[in-house]
Amino acid sequence: MHFDPLSGEQEAAVASDDAPLRILAGPGAGKTRVLTHRIARRIADGSADARRVLALTFTRRAAHELRSRLNRMGIRDLGAVGTFHSTALTQIRQYRSDHGKRPPIVLAGRRPVLAQLIEDFPQLQLKTAISEIDWLSSQNLTPDEYRNGPGVWRVGEAGAGHLADLQNSFVAYKRKRGLLDFDDILAECTTLLKTDKAFRDAQHWVFRHFFVDEFQDLNRVQFDLLKAWLGDRKDLCVVGDPDQAIYGWNGADSSLLSDFSDHFPSATTVSLTDNHRSQPRIIDAANAIIGKADSPGRKRASTGEFPTRNSFANEKEEAVGIARYLRDLRSPETRWSHHAVLARTNDQLELIASVFNDLQVPYRLRSQGGILRLPEVKDLIDELCAAESDFSALAIDLFDNFDHGVQKRVAELAVQYGKENFNASGPGFREWLRTLRPGDLDYHGDGVDLATFHAAKGLEWPNVVIAGLEQGLVPIRSDDPEERRLLYVAVSRAQQRLHLTWAKSRQVRQVSETREPSPWLDLITTSDRQPSASSRDVSVRYLAEARKKLAAHANSDVGLRDRRLRDWIHSTSRARRIEPSALLPEHLISEVARKLPASISELSEVTGLAEHRLKRVGPEILEVIADDAPVHLNEEPK
Repeated sequence: MHFDPLSGEQEAAVASDDAPLRILAGPGAGKTRVLTHRIARRIADGSADARRVLALTFTRRAAHELRSRLNRMGIRDLGAVGTFHSTALTQIRQYRSDHGKRPPIVLAGRRPVLAQLIEDFPQLQLKTAISEIDWLSSQNLTPDEYRNGPGVWRVGEAGAGHLADLQNSFVAYKRKRGLLDFDDILAECTTLLKTDKAFRDAQHWVFRHFFVDEFQDLNRVQFDLLKAWLGDRKDLCVVGDPDQAIYGWNGADSSLLSDFSDHFPSATTVSLTDNHRSQPRIIDAANAIIGKADSPGRKRASTGEFPTRNSFANEKEEAVGIARYLRDLRSPETRWSHHAVLARTNDQLELIASVFNDLQVPYRLRSQGGILRLPEVKDLIDELCAAESDFSALAIDLFDNFDHGVQKRVAELAVQYGKENFNASGPGFREWLRTLRPGDLDYHGDGVDLATFHAAKGLEWPNVVIAGLEQGLVPIRSDDPEERRLLYVAVSRAQQRLHLTWAKSRQVRQVSETREPSPWLDLITTSDRQPSASSRDVSVRYLAEARKKLAAHANSDVGLRDRRLRDWIHSTSRARRIEPSALLPEHLISEVARKLPASISELSEVTGLAEHRLKRVGPEILEVIADDAPVHLNEEPK
């Protein structure tokens, strides 16, 4: 078995015999290398049986990379390596087959069905409905639990009622037609594990060693399934980074990682802090975004090229400028795919792609998932789905027949599916495709990668351009700390060069708007300017304000109100399963504590929050900061 050289902290994570084990791994820390080497080490020393390993990732791309690395290390007879959805779907299909039941039919997406059902709910907008139903499903909430609980705090009492009714209609629609959507796959597998002893015992016998990547992206439904797979055993290793938690809008709960010891009291933590990906100037830029300082005693030389920045008159000129920058930067012997352009929204990328097309700069839109709608791809999938016992052989033949392009990618996925599923079949492949994320379908031809910040997660490039660094885009929501983490993720994708751009005007809903640069752009030291000290102080204070305020005002009235507010926000947001900023944005906490408003009108004047929002949370905020509110000085801040 072949092992690669590891750093000291990587070796400590690989060699640890503790379980459960939490590995906190920052950008470029080599988490995939650590995960693969930990699995391989345990198989080599006999503490794990390769056939009993279950390694869970969030994309097929990541699962394929993990399995490929383990294969190259000499491990062949490996258990399951896949996503939560693909693994659960395989188990459900096997269960139904064993019990003579019809295999599941997976709904490709909720939008078409909800667009039809929402006609009975004229009070609702489709975009909001999809977002909320995605969220409540990810939290494993019934319609009534949503109606009477967090839904009220998210969309108001009337909106929560309408959405709960829409969810009831959606559930009835699926049940009548025997359909499962993404979250139903996880919920059904969890239910089987909890209610069918024979099924549970079989799965517990098959899978005994658990490894989970990107743990900060788990939602409650996935966590419940993981616990059901694990049972009362402790052989669990998870890897994640709270600073890269960027899916809270979609139901992910990063507290499952940060509060890991609450769920697994005997757990041990190992931290990977060294960035082996990016040159020091880029590490400095990423750290500046979230106010992260180097550990005490660590000395890291700031060498390498400074990031560069440029502004343009409008978004069209910005796209042209980016194309010219990449043409000048690229040398003839390097691939276009060594370069990436990252943006906050898909609309930005579509404009950049159009300009690149006009200027003949090859590109690849990452994580769009559109290739399944192409006629040639539909024909290929139909051909594969017509196969029965000859599926794997046909997949290999088709893979050999195509030299490149999207058909080659689909054939490659079919070969992967055939290798990982003993009873591979055409219909099973079609259902399996529906468990993939858009990024798993990306075409691998040469071209500049165009990706949103979200789609760039887990990827890296020698040269990165970040476009649209303007207020209103970065951040889109000024009171959401996840926006800052998104930019941190984007910056930390760069290995050698980082170029930052913004437009002074941009078309928004067919109206030209004057734009200002992102407030976070000045935090980054670029080749033409140094960051302002005040901006850097703001960056640090943004993340560490609670501790600073507590230390400075622990015995003052203002400090006590500040502490009560933060404690209430922390406990209430977790109990109601909502973002803390939905109660009171971070930047307003100290101001409310200092000015001590005594009525809703005064609170509105201090915060500037919308009236409908204050009707829901205002009375509670006033009660928390009232001078006669109870104070527990003996408690640690939560």
